[in-house]
Amino acid sequence: MSGATVMEMDSYGFSPLTNVHTSGTGATETVPSGASSCQIICIGGGGSGATKAAGNVGGGGGAGTVTQTIAVVGGNTMTYTVGGGGTFVISGTQAGNNGSNSTVSGTVAGGAVSITAGYGGGGPTTVSGGSGGTATGGTNYVGSAGTFASNGNGGAAGGNGTVPTYPGGTATGDGTVGNNYGGGGAGDSSGAGSGAGAGGVVVFKYT
Repeated sequence: MSGATVMEMDSYGFSPLTNVHTSGTGATETVPSGASSCQIICIGGGGSGATKAAGNVGGGGGAGTVTQTIAVVGGNTMTYTVGGGGTFVISGTQAGNNGSNSTVSGTVAGGAVSITAGYGGGGPTTVSGGSGGTATGGTNYVGSAGTFASNGNGGAAGGNGTVPTYPGGTATGDGTVGNNYGGGGAGDSSGAGSGAGAGGVVVFKYT
């Protein structure tokens, strides 16, 4: 899924716009004619929480985030993949599932782009949370690790320190799904099923 937000026309006659992608694997982003700069925002997929009938279980880790601003010209292309959230687990004693990475690569007017927003780790069935995702290739933010509690509460805050418009998510409560982008899903200690991790996002903001 993608969308574009058209903003006020600048002094050179180009109307800045933002393309937001919440899915895509090896997909192509083409720079619009008239654009001269692109801010890329990339958040990975969050991990899901763990589940077991009783005791401490971990929430999923939040995904990493990368931002980069680079010069572009119309017709330049980049390849992107949007990371998915870790799927929930529903019975017995099971660790949560990892999310997956979001990436952007290519060569544009300003040089090479090679960024990875790492996935959040699945929550374990021990007294700890899923690991936060790492990030490389630009201004990098490590996702927050998941938390744990005897009632299974505690999804992670995903993409700690992300730009305000595209925050990583948080998840709280038994079995709650991760919120926003890259949030970790909550653990579950009732055997009813954990929370899934929230999916990532790749954003291209052109001026």
